[in-house]
Amino acid sequence: LKPFWLKRAHVRHPSRARSVRVASLPPAMGAALGCVTLSVKLCGEVYKALNTPVQDDLADDEAGGQVYVMMCCLDYKQTSNPLSCTIDGKNMCRLLDACAVPQENRVVLFDEQCTKESVQAQLEAMGQRVGDGDYFVFYYSGHGTNLKDYSGDEADGQDEAFCFVTPDGQINIDSCMSDDDFASTMTDCFNEGAKVLILTDCCHSGTIADFHTGNWGGRKAISITGCLDGQTSGDIGRGGIFTHSMLLAIAELQVEGEDQYSVGKLYNKTLSKDNDVFDSQQDICLQCSPGFLPNQMAWPLVPKQQYSSPLGLRSMS
Repeated sequence: LKPFWLKRAHVRHPSRARSVRVASLPPAMGAALGCVTLSVKLCGEVYKALNTPVQDDLADDEAGGQVYVMMCCLDYKQTSNPLSCTIDGKNMCRLLDACAVPQENRVVLFDEQCTKESVQAQLEAMGQRVGDGDYFVFYYSGHGTNLKDYSGDEADGQDEAFCFVTPDGQINIDSCMSDDDFASTMTDCFNEGAKVLILTDCCHSGTIADFHTGNWGGRKAISITGCLDGQTSGDIGRGGIFTHSMLLAIAELQVEGEDQYSVGKLYNKTLSKDNDVFDSQQDICLQCSPGFLPNQMAWPLVPKQQYSSPLGLRSMS
């Protein structure tokens, strides 16, 4: 029998070409983005970008406050569908070191530490610490899946979910955390004035933050996901394509002399690195909480010392 989840796919030679080459926005696209921006601001809509460049000039925000990070990375070694996600976690920890994020501001969970109950408890505890104006970055690398939607908030009848594990490292329906439960925890436990960044390198994760439901309105929150709800996210055997693309982007922005930039600019550069280095089939997706835009949040993880991505400068174009 096939497992009910669909794994993050192992990819050696991605074949489908991307059409996105992110540079400067042409006038027509800039005008279109202006219309979208106005609609989001006036109507409180959920901004969504799918493999397309976004407005990235930093506005209305400065990188201030404390940065808190929680990471969940699972290899599923006790199952028949192992991944290399703890490599992603270790690579992210090296980034946090370069960004001088204090150890006491980090919660890093690997493998069997990532039970649903443990993750829930850690999120609740972190919510007590993150204050007004602080950043909270939630990073997940692992399997993702679809579950039956019982609340009626999903147009396709399916919730998206994180595949956490039982204490003995197995996956079952009860070990998974649905997007409904994740969104409720985030909005119930975290300060409304906190800046929330959700980064997920897993399958079926496009709407994992569930910004279209719940109490996200009026909050500053952005999610960047490795793929759409109906797609798989690639694993090259040394970590995930999305994570590597993001780390390549951060390194290249530092080479370009950027020391303060928006989440939108990081997203645009990530698309460029995914396209140039991996030429992958997955569609990296960005979404914002209702009424919020990708250039209204400064990217919080900017290295304060020389930083090189795990794949090295030779992988950059």
